[in-house]
Amino acid sequence: MINQSIFDQYFDSIVISYSGQAVWSIGLALILWYFFNLYQRKHLKLWSYSWLAFATYIIFALITLYFAKNDNSGPFWQNIFTFLFQIAGLMQVVWLLQGTYHLIQRKSLTLKQEYIQYTVIILIALFTSIFHLFKQNDGHIYSLVIPFTIKSLIVGSSFVFAGIQIMRIGRRDAVGKKLLWIAFLLYGFENLNYTLGGIYMIFDENFILELDYTLGVIDFLLLSFIGIGMIIWLLEEERSALEKTNRELDSFLYSTSHDLRAPVASLLGLINIAKHDIKDESGQQYVKMMEERVKKLDHIFSDILNYSRNIKTEISLKTFRLGEMVEDVITDVKFNQGADSIRLDYDEQIHHILKTDYYQLKVVLGNLISNAVKYHDAKKPDQYIAIRFERLGRDVHISVEDNGTGIAPESQHKVFDMFYRATSEAEGSGLGLFIVQQALEKINARITLVSELGKGSIFKVIIENAGVNLDE
Repeated sequence: MINQSIFDQYFDSIVISYSGQAVWSIGLALILWYFFNLYQRKHLKLWSYSWLAFATYIIFALITLYFAKNDNSGPFWQNIFTFLFQIAGLMQVVWLLQGTYHLIQRKSLTLKQEYIQYTVIILIALFTSIFHLFKQNDGHIYSLVIPFTIKSLIVGSSFVFAGIQIMRIGRRDAVGKKLLWIAFLLYGFENLNYTLGGIYMIFDENFILELDYTLGVIDFLLLSFIGIGMIIWLLEEERSALEKTNRELDSFLYSTSHDLRAPVASLLGLINIAKHDIKDESGQQYVKMMEERVKKLDHIFSDILNYSRNIKTEISLKTFRLGEMVEDVITDVKFNQGADSIRLDYDEQIHHILKTDYYQLKVVLGNLISNAVKYHDAKKPDQYIAIRFERLGRDVHISVEDNGTGIAPESQHKVFDMFYRATSEAEGSGLGLFIVQQALEKINARITLVSELGKGSIFKVIIENAGVNLDE
């Protein structure tokens, strides 16, 4: 039989660990609620309710133990709080299972099913809270041990069941999922162990279940693992869903742009024929305007294709001369409108070699030089594009300078955004510098911009660990 001295030791050994578990549960409930508002996943809301119910259970359980410790308080308040902690403890189980069910089945229980569960909980809590009235002379066995034993049995069985169900779904390599179902099983088995201890205490008056700080620490660690597992699994699932969406979007962009370029190319061919057949001046003007608009549309499709192709391309490091790449880029842009009036200022040196992904860097330089040509200032007598190579330690700096129209200060921090164009009159799709930014991220590089409206711009590309010694 449990005497007052033993009970006092029980209370002193669990009050600190119970308080810690209550605080952690409230924090976990708030975190899950935040993610519910962020992702609108109903199982997160139910799990948040579950941990809030657990914290409430802890608080009511401590109050129940306090009244049981002080015999002069009488049985009334002890009965009330026994009923309340049973309700809260069982509601944790119900919301935990409802959340797990919604996670697995992607649907909720009917209102009838929920009402049945809530009714069963109330009946169990009511029965266990007044159970000791049938036999009041056995110390705390009927007033505390039996309610805690019944609650531990239900909680242990439910956590083991939920752990097995979670183990069977989703990706097997998900770290959060593994951590969650393992922690569920361990916490469930620990509560079943408490159940066995309670049963021994009920039927053997000489058996005393020993509780110490170690069990409190184990409880807290398991609850922590459960919370961490829930959060990690959520983030892994969201990342997986986001990656799938990105792949589908990239595939859609690529296939759509590729399919649309064919009729655009045909339309350009028809416009070219029309230019030769239409003789009057106004008709020629209309055809020229149509050609400009269709070419602009073709450039947009080309940029989208380049973006899709660029993000799918794997990085392949290669050692090459910068001059080799400059020659390739100039070959691509030399027929652009206005390119023949711009002077290229690049003096290749023997040490202008680097090691990085050739394709990605060509995308970068190609866009920068193409933009310099596109936004040149035809009013200036000496229009130029200057390319400079500089090595600082293991890093390589490549700058592209022009004396074109320049970029307004209020637009400079936006030029690398997707589809951003400084003015409605600006040419292009607004993807060029965004593609530059994406390509640089893939080769561990960054870019800086210095520009003054009416005077020109300097784009400097900084590639980390790309320097190559001549004797390497």
